[in-house]
Amino acid sequence: MNLTPPLNTFFLCILLGCMSSSVSATAIENLKLFIQQTQTVQAHFSQALADRNARIIQRSSGIMQFERPDKFRWIYKTPYEQSIIGDGEKVWFYDHDLNQVTVRQFNIAIGSSPAALLAGSGTIEENF
Repeated sequence: MNLTPPLNTFFLCILLGCMSSSVSATAIENLKLFIQQTQTVQAHFSQALADRNARIIQRSSGIMQFERPDKFRWIYKTPYEQSIIGDGEKVWFYDHDLNQVTVRQFNIAIGSSPAALLAGSGTIEENF
């Protein structure tokens, strides 16, 4: 199972939540300030995956943490226990039920996603 899209989707939602509905210079400056001043974050999350008809087809929840630069932990508790951990060099995707780990290079797994902006050292202008 590829866990990258839900991870990217969540970080994108965080970014969009930091901005107003109409992107203005003030909203972008507020987001830049948040990114510059924030070194660590821990939060519980819940997310819903909807089909094209907006029907919820899966719900998941867990804990996410990041420490700048380049470290993050994303733990899914439901519906399946999975862990995604990045240390700036590698990202480990661990499926608890299968007792299986997949390892990828950090820059390939995270790339220019919103996760890279929050956990990494990139700027908004570089990729967004």
